[in-house]
Amino acid sequence: MTPATIAMNNEAVRLGSERLLRQLRAEGLHYRLWVTGTASGSTVHMRIPELAPEMRDRILRVLQGRGVRLDIEDAQIVR
Repeated sequence: MTPATIAMNNEAVRLGSERLLRQLRAEGLHYRLWVTGTASGSTVHMRIPELAPEMRDRILRVLQGRGVRLDIEDAQIVR
């Protein structure tokens, strides 16, 4: 894949992920999401403040099965 194709794929994955997370966002979920990728695949990265195990499980259920790697972590907010 060319760099332009990888960038287009990453953007498509990001938009799809945002759509899938719409309900959780409506319930008040705040997060930072970005996608990185190479010719071998994409990774969806999410950082969520005060991420509870139950919410992590819900996010995984929403985003799994799309052929991408998931990197979902608690956002370490410095106060």
